[in-house]
Amino acid sequence: MHDLIQEMGLNIVKENQLNYPEKLDPEKHYPAKHSRFWEEKDVRSIWAMDATKELDKIEAISVKSYMYASLPSQNHQVLANMKNLRWIDWTGGHGGSLPRNFPPGELHCLILRGGQQRQLWKGYKFLPSLKMIKLQAMDNLITTPNFRGLPNLERFMLFDTWNIKEIHSSIEGLERLGYLSVEYCNNFKMFPPTNVIKKLDSLIISNCRKLSNCWKKDNLFEQYSTNIFVTCMPCCCGKGHADKPSNDVEEPFLIHKGMDHVGLQFISRRLRKLILRQCNFRDEDIDYDVWDLPNLQELDLSLNLFSRLNFSILKVPRLKWLDVSECKSLVELSGFPSSISSIRADWCDSLKTVGDTSNCRWLWNVSFYGRNIGVSARCGDMVLQSLLEGNAIEDHFISFTHSAGHHIPNRFVDRLVIGKKCTLQLPPNWYNDYSGFLICNANNYYALSFMISMKQDLDTDFRSEVCQESDEASNESYFNSTYIGYVSFNSLIRHGARLNPAYNMISFSIDATYETSYEGESRFVAELIPRKSKDHVAQTTKVTPDCSHFYDEEREFGKTFTIQRHSESSIKILWRPCYWY
Repeated sequence: MHDLIQEMGLNIVKENQLNYPEKLDPEKHYPAKHSRFWEEKDVRSIWAMDATKELDKIEAISVKSYMYASLPSQNHQVLANMKNLRWIDWTGGHGGSLPRNFPPGELHCLILRGGQQRQLWKGYKFLPSLKMIKLQAMDNLITTPNFRGLPNLERFMLFDTWNIKEIHSSIEGLERLGYLSVEYCNNFKMFPPTNVIKKLDSLIISNCRKLSNCWKKDNLFEQYSTNIFVTCMPCCCGKGHADKPSNDVEEPFLIHKGMDHVGLQFISRRLRKLILRQCNFRDEDIDYDVWDLPNLQELDLSLNLFSRLNFSILKVPRLKWLDVSECKSLVELSGFPSSISSIRADWCDSLKTVGDTSNCRWLWNVSFYGRNIGVSARCGDMVLQSLLEGNAIEDHFISFTHSAGHHIPNRFVDRLVIGKKCTLQLPPNWYNDYSGFLICNANNYYALSFMISMKQDLDTDFRSEVCQESDEASNESYFNSTYIGYVSFNSLIRHGARLNPAYNMISFSIDATYETSYEGESRFVAELIPRKSKDHVAQTTKVTPDCSHFYDEEREFGKTFTIQRHSESSIKILWRPCYWY
């Protein structure tokens, strides 16, 4: 759950409790009708109770070790009395083991951090409601529970639990398990076969230094058609055998040979999302013959060591989203499939050659953020031209970041002015003759995000030319990065906002959030972009077009463009050209 969503939920519960205040029950010493507890004073009152008192009203509780000073036996008895508990997040102070009659049968979510248990519970427990288990920093834990009594478990996570060596083989029988994560478990050695977990669609393995691939089965790897994506870190690589296929993680999993450098094998043709971040892949590790992935849409190869990536050789005809950021040895990136919509090559210090993108009609998001000084101005101009000639110009947004020293795209040379504001006088029929606004900002500090403000107005002294806040010439200056954004009129309508065709003047301002606390010198300009043809007009009552080809999915830190606020005469847009930094 995202922290903001969790905070919102806590505030809703707190507001509800404030609206319906209640004194402590004289028998129970906690609000009798309240069912969720996370604040220290409330948790302390519960842990200080007589251990024989029933706590059957409690459904959710978050406990930190500093909230109580009772002995483990007292803790266990208090827990055992919460017979209707559905959610618990318990940090520290668990003692050597959980009580025999815990967890209760109604529990949905179990989160334990920093406990001292060697095992969660002994033998078999039937917990039909349990859907999520997360175990973090459990230093003494040596085994996972028997999963046979957890038929509805959907998510199982191990994090920073050093002494655990394997997952109980009964996990194979979980028919609803969709998410399995093992991270920073330094002594973890063995996985059970996962090919029989029919609904598994997310598998994350990272920083498991002793993980081996001895857990093999003779099953064919194509038994099931799940859509697993994997995050592999350098230390989780097993040693493979060139003459024998590995079934370490069955279909669909990309098996690589780690430090042996003998290539990649058995990538599922059904895979849609593949994350292979920081796997130490070099040129010799990428066997082009095995890249036959007709359904792959998202590929993350960031933080690897290869020098060239040519997609005219790889068979990925449906690829939409590519990230090769921080591949420090990458020199050439070429042969993009026509389906591509987003390319990120941030902080690729050696990158010099970027292939032709003129056939990439769905391309809308390109980022060469960071010290990509090898990407020339000519290359930047060609990519920008492809973006402006593609399908995004009518119905979507465009984001282009080019960090190549002093290089400014040709169309903006001698047009950028000092400042963060400019005003456009709009020509007659502008809403039908043009498709959207293109803005350009150049500055000498790396910007992480921008707030674009647009305000419309009427001007009776009509002039068709561009009026800018400052007419000061753009003297020679060094700029780390150039940021180019485009907002189509149709994209605004699709997100519930709309410009008013009756106005003939619009003012732009742009405020940046920088990577450092220093605010760089900023140059700025905005312009209207003509429609590609008279057949393309602004949407009014038309059906909204299908924009799924742009693959503008929600990312960890939000969309690239987000409409923050809009009214009849003004719109604010949050633009994150570098969302993951």
